[in-house]
Amino acid sequence: YIQLTNHRWVYLATVLDPEKRKVLGYKIGNTRTAELATSALQMALDNHQKPLIVHSDMGSQYTSAEFNTKGQNYGLKHSYSLKGH
Repeated sequence: YIQLTNHRWVYLATVLDPEKRKVLGYKIGNTRTAELATSALQMALDNHQKPLIVHSDMGSQYTSAEFNTKGQNYGLKHSYSLKGH
């Protein structure tokens, strides 16, 4: 969540490369949805070398059919953090 100067809140989804410490894809939106997370993943896939693993928390946008189908279509393995972490 990011609070803007006008006190409005937006959501930022990012795809990071932990080795290079670089943002590979991002998307900002008004709601936290599977489409937001999937769009960030698609940007990363379009602009960078395909990762082998995508790691996320267990939020509904990352466990959604839309997000998982996108990863499966690119042959990605999806790993999740433990519940509450």
